[in-house]
Amino acid sequence: MPLEEVRAAAHNYGGINELHWRECNAGTWEERARQFYSVADGYVFDLLHANRSKAHLQAVYEKWGHWPWLTRSGPEVLEFGGGVGLACSLFRDLGRKVTYVDIDSSPSRFARWYYERTQQTDIEVIITPQEDLVLPEGRQWDFVFSDAVLEHIIDPAPTVERLARAVRPGGTMYLIIDAHNVGPGFPMHQHVYLEDLLKGSPTLRSMQHVLHAGDGLNAFVMPE
Repeated sequence: MPLEEVRAAAHNYGGINELHWRECNAGTWEERARQFYSVADGYVFDLLHANRSKAHLQAVYEKWGHWPWLTRSGPEVLEFGGGVGLACSLFRDLGRKVTYVDIDSSPSRFARWYYERTQQTDIEVIITPQEDLVLPEGRQWDFVFSDAVLEHIIDPAPTVERLARAVRPGGTMYLIIDAHNVGPGFPMHQHVYLEDLLKGSPTLRSMQHVLHAGDGLNAFVMPE
């Protein structure tokens, strides 16, 4: 697509989301969500709107207080739901060894194209099934990060449990959840309650809760 068309589509991301959602012919929200993420290539424009450049994304993280947490991350970082790939690129710029995880979709295809085009192929890319988070057995990371992803997942507690088990002793899990952006323009979002995540993840309950800002922002540290 010509660049101007990409800009226009990114500006109209909410309308594109709503159109694709209406085109899904499933009955329940859960069935529609599965269908939406398997066929809605236009969702990439939503992510491009929020991730228009690394400088813009870093400025957002600085504005909302996330950036100091990212800069203090340990040497090995996993991002779950890496989208178009810019956050992983920021971690790489900080000198981290980075693992990107997402489902096979237009955003993850964009991320792989972006990494190849910008010679960032040292970023490890893991493509996981939509229904079940699959990570290499026995692998753990110093910093497990997820930004505005869990609200898209049909049953997020098992995913959080798997992510929590992937945190190395002394490591941190940092969860940003777009918990309140539910409604027109974001029909594929659901509100995610921290209480439900804790109830469904015994490993999360065993971690030290070091940052609590409602349902939308939480950080946990794995005991040594």
